[in-house]
Amino acid sequence: MRSSTSRAATDRYSEVETALIDANRLGREELDRIEAYRARTGASFTEAVVDLGVVAPEQVQRTLATRAEAGTLIDPDATGVSRAVVAAYDPDNALTVKLRALRSSLFAIEDLERGDLRVIVVAAVGTDDAPGVAANLATLVAQLGQPGLLVDANFAAPTHNSLFAVDPAEGVTSLLSGAEDRAATVVETPVPNLSLIAAGPAINALPETVERVSLVEQIRAIRLGHRFAIIDAGHQPPEMVAAIARGADGLLLVVERTQTPFAALDALLPRLEAADVPVLGSILIR
Repeated sequence: MRSSTSRAATDRYSEVETALIDANRLGREELDRIEAYRARTGASFTEAVVDLGVVAPEQVQRTLATRAEAGTLIDPDATGVSRAVVAAYDPDNALTVKLRALRSSLFAIEDLERGDLRVIVVAAVGTDDAPGVAANLATLVAQLGQPGLLVDANFAAPTHNSLFAVDPAEGVTSLLSGAEDRAATVVETPVPNLSLIAAGPAINALPETVERVSLVEQIRAIRLGHRFAIIDAGHQPPEMVAAIARGADGLLLVVERTQTPFAALDALLPRLEAADVPVLGSILIR
């Protein structure tokens, strides 16, 4: 039987650690074991509970995610955020649930806390649903409590400024054109912890510029403390998608049953391989 733990006994723990203690009803005996292990190994609290088998890894992720999301849901009517960004206000929506499961496989909370920027590209083949997937996935990752970026490189159909009710003057094309102040391309959204780099103003020779200048390198050079970046590459020509994704940690394919032609995949996948961009998985829409 687990021993009870008084509130005074948990006062020295952070809010996140206290959430884990409360959700998993950790008693004094378990906490003593955890602290002894931490002193011996230098492990964090969440690492210790998993290493000792006190809490299952998936339960750690679930507890932390649930706690984070409880404080970050927004009112779309009050903020102007589009109702298409269902993850911002409806945790039980089918798309929210589907992408939350995907988030767990792509972004571990402790990895985000370490500070390295993780860059994931979302690209669609045979469907126009990449913006919705990218916006909702970025919102869900932001709900984990770490700052991040949503980047609109969907030049054929830029969408995210309207989805998040912002109207920036600069954006991705500014970065590609050598903007002196990269940070000026970043604007906050009404979603806590989530900023946006919009598509930006039209420029000449866009395909050649995307090929010549690494967007991912430009994003990594911003250095405003962001822990993740999700780039919407939309439904664009395969050479454009591969150029946008160059240097990213991976790419997610958005596909639609009966609508995604195999020929389009055959055109894109070799280009991603040549650019050394791993395909992390696919999201089936409808």
